[in-house]
Amino acid sequence: MDIDEESFPYKDTAIKSAAAKGHYEMVRYLLQQGAAINFEPPHPYKDVLFGAIRSGNKEVVQLLIDHGVDTTIRYFERKDAELMAKEQNQTEILALIQAHNATLPADHVPRTTPKEEYDDEDEDYEDEEEEEEEEYEEPSSHAVIRAAFEEVYGPIQTTYYQNFPSEVPIQAHIIAPSAAHPYYVLFTTGMSDRAVGYNLLYVENMMKVPADWLEGGADWLDREKIWPINWLIKLACIPHDENVQPARGVIVPNKGDLADPYGIETYLSCMLISAPTDSDIQHLQVEGEEIRIDELVPVYKAEWQYAEANGYPALQEKLTAAQVQEVIDFQRPAVVEKPVDDGQPKPIGTVSNSEKVRQRFEKEYGPIALQLTDLTVESDPLIQISGNIIYPTKKYPYYVVFTLGVSNHIPPNVTHNEAYEMMMKLPLDWVASEEEWTLPEKNWPLRMMAEFGYYVHKNLLKYDGDTTFPVEGKTKEILFEYTKMTHLLAREPSELFVSAISNEEFLVVLHQLIPIYESEMDYAEGIYGVDLIHCLEKQHAEHVFVQNRPPSV
Repeated sequence: MDIDEESFPYKDTAIKSAAAKGHYEMVRYLLQQGAAINFEPPHPYKDVLFGAIRSGNKEVVQLLIDHGVDTTIRYFERKDAELMAKEQNQTEILALIQAHNATLPADHVPRTTPKEEYDDEDEDYEDEEEEEEEEYEEPSSHAVIRAAFEEVYGPIQTTYYQNFPSEVPIQAHIIAPSAAHPYYVLFTTGMSDRAVGYNLLYVENMMKVPADWLEGGADWLDREKIWPINWLIKLACIPHDENVQPARGVIVPNKGDLADPYGIETYLSCMLISAPTDSDIQHLQVEGEEIRIDELVPVYKAEWQYAEANGYPALQEKLTAAQVQEVIDFQRPAVVEKPVDDGQPKPIGTVSNSEKVRQRFEKEYGPIALQLTDLTVESDPLIQISGNIIYPTKKYPYYVVFTLGVSNHIPPNVTHNEAYEMMMKLPLDWVASEEEWTLPEKNWPLRMMAEFGYYVHKNLLKYDGDTTFPVEGKTKEILFEYTKMTHLLAREPSELFVSAISNEEFLVVLHQLIPIYESEMDYAEGIYGVDLIHCLEKQHAEHVFVQNRPPSV
C-alpha cells in the first residue's frame, strides 16, 4: 500500500489526516515509514503543516519542522504557514514557525503557487473547498466580543475550535494570567450567533482557571488539562443543538447521574451555570443586542445533590460565602458534607496487603520465580515496591509480572477506598535466561510499573479500570525509551480471580497495564478503553504485551 495514497474525495494523505487531528504518535510513526510532507507540485489541500496548525498541536508542528517541512510556501502568492497560524490565533505555533524561518539563509526565496498553475480538476476541487468554507462567515460580533474580553483581561493567547458537529461553530479563547488578573480566562465566541430559548437569549460562556494549571510543562491539549475547554464548548453547543438555554443555577453532571470526576487531579464532577462575579464582564451590547455572559463553575457531586434537594439559591449562598467563584480551585473543600465516594477522606488505617496479593497470584498463575527490588529512583521506607516474576505455564504461556507494595501502608487521609497493584503479561520469548532479567531492556516493565505505582501511592490517586491515561516523570521516561509510547491502558485482568482482593476496610484492585500510543488514547477518549481493546485484539495485543507494534488506530 502506498503510504502517500490520497483518500477520496478529500485528497488527504494519511499523514495530513493525522496532523490535522493533532495525533503526534501517528504522525511520528508515518514519518518513520517515509510519509511525504513536501509535495511537488505543492498544493494547499495536501499541506501537512497547515493541517497541524489548524489542530493547534504545537508538538506536531515542531515534529514536522524537525523533519524538514517547508514552512515558507506561499499558496496563491499570499497564504503561508505564518499567516495560517495568525488566522488561527495560534501564537505559540506562530512563534515556532517564525523561529525556524529566522534560521533560513538570507537569500532564501519562498516558493509561490499562482492559482493558474493547477489543472482543471484541482481548480474544481479548490472551488468546492472554497464554497464549503464560505458557508460559514464569522459574524462581526465575534471581533467585538474578543475585543471586550481583551480590554478587560489582556490579549488572547490561544484559540481552540470544537472538534465535533454542532449547529454553530464554537471557539474557545484563552487569555493568559497577568498581574491584574493572575489566572487564565477562558471564554467562547459563536454561542451568541443565534438567540435560543423561548425568551431568545444571546449568551457566551466563560471560566477562570488558576495560573498553575499548566505547571510542569503541561499543555492545554494534555488529557488531564483540556477538560475545562471541552466543557466550555460543550455547554455552548447544547443550547443550539437542543434549542433551549439552560437557566442560571442549572447544574450539568459529568456523564449523567454518574457525575464522574473530570480527571485524576480533582473530584469536581458537575458544572454549574452561574452569573459572573461583580468584577467580571456581566453582559455586552453588540449590534443592538445584549449578550449575557455566564460563568461556568465546577462543583462536586454532593453539592449538585444538595442543590437538587434544597434549591440553587441555598447552594449559591454557600459557594459565595466560600468565595468559590473567584478562581476555580480543583482541590477545594466542598461547601457541603461529602459522601465517601465523592472524595471525603475515609480513615482506613495502615494495612499490609502484599501477602494476600502474593497468595492470590501464586494460586492462579504459579509460584514466584524471581523478585526484583530497588526499582524506583526515589525511595520511601513506607513504599517498598518489588517486581515479581511468574514463569510461563501450560495454562498461561506467558510471563506474569506484577508489583507488591503499592497497596501497603495506605495513609488515613486517602480520599477513596481503593488501593492498587499493577501487572503485565510478557511474551514467551521475552528472556532467554534468568540472568537477562537484570538487563534494563528486559526488566523495564517492572521498573515502569514500580515507578507508576510509587507515583499513584505517593499522590493517593484513584484510577479506574478500562481507562486510558498519560503518564509522567520517570514512568514516562522508561515507557518511551523502550516502546516510544507515552500512555497506558489500565484494564481488568481476564482472570477475574486476581482482579480485586477485598479487605475489611478497602479494596485492592489489580490493574493490567498495556502501553499504548497517543493516537490510541485519543481514540479511546480516556474513558472508553473497552473500545480500544477491540482494536488491540486485531494485533493480539489486548492481553500479552507486543513489542514494536504499530498503532492500532
